[in-house]
Amino acid sequence: MEKENFLGAVYMIIKNAKGEILFGRRIGTKLWCGYLGLPAGHIDIGEDAYEALFREAKEELDIEISYEDIVDTFVVNRRNKTLAPYFDIYFEIKSYKGEIKINEVDKCQELKWCDINNLPDDVIDYQKDALENYLKGIKFSSIKVDNK
Repeated sequence: MEKENFLGAVYMIIKNAKGEILFGRRIGTKLWCGYLGLPAGHIDIGEDAYEALFREAKEELDIEISYEDIVDTFVVNRRNKTLAPYFDIYFEIKSYKGEIKINEVDKCQELKWCDINNLPDDVIDYQKDALENYLKGIKFSSIKVDNK
């Protein structure tokens, strides 16, 4: 029997002083263009999840994150209708060095802080589902996605 091949991605849950979490409005992307998504990125060949997290924080937001800045994690097995399956690793970040800014203007139109308990309708569906599970204390879940 053939084994499944999975891709990996990391997601950042960054909170402000009000407890709101950071989203970016995606532009110039094949999927979910115009939607709000958590700062995130793929795990590249040769990287572990931490290395990908640290690299993506710098690339996307021009901030530095260290191991000590991570307060919680959870994992989602994302089964996509039209893409390869993923293991998504979500990291809750308590602090960082630098000032958050849009560092990839070709991929992000705006940054927006949102109440995790009242997310806007235009948050990417599978990320919203993952955050809802997280609020319930679920540390591992499997989500089926119809990519947009």
